[in-house]
Amino acid sequence: MKRRHLLFLPFLTLSLSAQEKEPEWKTYTNARFGFAIDYPATLEAGRESDNGDGKIFKSKDGKFELRAYAHFLQIDDGDSLDKRWKEELAERGDTVTYKKKGETWFVVSGVQKDGTEYYRKFAVEKGNWATFLITYPHAENKKYDPWVAKIEKSFVPFLKGDHDRVE
Repeated sequence: MKRRHLLFLPFLTLSLSAQEKEPEWKTYTNARFGFAIDYPATLEAGRESDNGDGKIFKSKDGKFELRAYAHFLQIDDGDSLDKRWKEELAERGDTVTYKKKGETWFVVSGVQKDGTEYYRKFAVEKGNWATFLITYPHAENKKYDPWVAKIEKSFVPFLKGDHDRVE
């Protein structure tokens, strides 16, 4: 009797693996500001914003959302990486569970009081910035955390080439 159960386990494992298959991935490249980011092909891509600064990608059920966009720093108005960093921390308050800042970028993540997990990466080069923000239900973090890791690794905030940038 035990042998039948043991023979059944490999088939059960194969069946579960097929159901939890890694999604196909696509790359969004923003032509205006020159950034790129990968996203699961199962996400529905909205149309490019009217000013060409980015796109929003959502799961069919609306639970997972990726916003990727870029623009210019308003340096004359005191805009800077440090200012954006402080604003992000102030806005998120005590919901921040992770924060890290480098010379040209920062990451802030956490869980909002309503149970929404968020992950923001913000990068600056000269007078330009590029960012992405991911939100999803914290209760589904086992499903979505691998997506966040892959998206974060794929993010190229400043591609080489002729793009709309402040030099």
